[in-house]
Amino acid sequence: MDLNYILIWMTGISCSVSLARVLRNPSQTHRAWIIVFATVLFVLGAGLVYFPTTAGYVAGAEWVALVLTPLFGARLVMWYSLRQQYTRAWRLAAVLRCLHPFDENWNRARLLHAVALAQKGRHAHAENILKQLSEHGGSTGRAAIAQLHRLTGRWEELSDWMSGSVGTTTLAHDPSLLLLYVRALGESGDLERMLWAYSQLGGVWERDHQHASHNLCRMFVLAFCGRITAVQKLTTGQLSWLPAGTREFWIATAEAASGETDAARQRLHRALTTETDALTRAGIERRLTVPVKLVAEAPTLFGLDALECDDTATQSVPGWRTAYVTLSLIGVNIALFGAETFMGGSENETTLATLGALSAEAVANGEYWRMLAAMFLHCGPLHLFMNMMGLFLLGPFVEETMGRWKYTVAYFGSGLFSMGFVVMMARWHWIQDDLLVGASGSIMGLIGATAIVLLRNWRADRSRVALQRLQRVALAIGLQVVFDLVTPQVSMAAHTSGVLAGAALTFLLALRE
Repeated sequence: MDLNYILIWMTGISCSVSLARVLRNPSQTHRAWIIVFATVLFVLGAGLVYFPTTAGYVAGAEWVALVLTPLFGARLVMWYSLRQQYTRAWRLAAVLRCLHPFDENWNRARLLHAVALAQKGRHAHAENILKQLSEHGGSTGRAAIAQLHRLTGRWEELSDWMSGSVGTTTLAHDPSLLLLYVRALGESGDLERMLWAYSQLGGVWERDHQHASHNLCRMFVLAFCGRITAVQKLTTGQLSWLPAGTREFWIATAEAASGETDAARQRLHRALTTETDALTRAGIERRLTVPVKLVAEAPTLFGLDALECDDTATQSVPGWRTAYVTLSLIGVNIALFGAETFMGGSENETTLATLGALSAEAVANGEYWRMLAAMFLHCGPLHLFMNMMGLFLLGPFVEETMGRWKYTVAYFGSGLFSMGFVVMMARWHWIQDDLLVGASGSIMGLIGATAIVLLRNWRADRSRVALQRLQRVALAIGLQVVFDLVTPQVSMAAHTSGVLAGAALTFLLALRE
């Protein structure tokens, strides 16, 4: 198996599935992606006909440039915007728009440029750009209108415009607009409707990459409802990345709403003396001039107590920084790969056999340790990279969800079961007794574990997002089966048994909770 073959499969499957998804809802934004996916597939198809030995490299490079780079770049732009680093967001968006000049990215970069100008105090120039963009319509036009209201502090007009002209359907699918809508309701003193909007339109926060936006929205609600302790907890925890002046602004907002007016004014005056961000300064000055609504009976507000006590909203997305078991497993695999290379080469059969490659005959002769050792050996750098990438992507979620000990049991249990299944198949002469190495059985077990976790989540709350994720896992398993059938170097027996073992172990471990 070579890299060209892998890239052909990866590019073809990714673009085909993505194209099918956007064709189901060919909106103005999706039309650009239809062109991108169709172009990559056309290049891949032409390559398979005219230059099959390099088709994967060419299409893969196009896929990275036109698909992966814009997607990851868009997330980074959002992250910069949430951190109020609008100049960085604008510059990155200006680069990304060159990859997709036929959608709204061009105007989106101009929008961020306008906000960056306002942040530097150049309000007249910023308003001029936003007025031009507001005439374009679409998501960028709506965002421009909302930013115009924000710059001028017309929060009441903003909430009325969003309620009447934008509508809840659009707000439920646009986290940036929803953030401004919730804040506008709070600034206007309409706390009941603010809580309703947060609870009823909260489906937008179910997407993993929106946790930062979710925490921001939650902070707005708690601040306007006078929950000082909860706001302080957020600003020193999940939202500690916010600029210092912004954190002080929202703590002061909570103090003012709870009746601690003097403390709030003192905090705002201190922040004003050190703040250089023109947007934050304008917000502080407005807060000193127009105080927020005093919340005399906050506990009576619908859902507020539950919101303050709900820790799930503040949990971070499961990430690799705290996935200690996953990182340790990756480290051991890389270390043993180094040992393979030092002892004679990772693709040398004698070296692999010496270090513990699986052989059904050897296991039958009592060398059971090979079933474990083979899980940490890999044949070539590409084999190692593919497995470690799968472990890196799947491991943190399963480890966070199941806990470290159960995750460890599921990982090693899946790997050992898949190795044992291969030995049994070889001993019964159903498959050839070749040397077998790799963590694929364990990683496929993580796919099975993920399926069970998502199935339980879906059965618990019938979440549409959980169902979509479950469908994606099922699709991944199906595609893996097809890949195994057409790739002779891959052990389908190990992969299939790994998935089943991972799913079964996760189900059994869940029964012990």
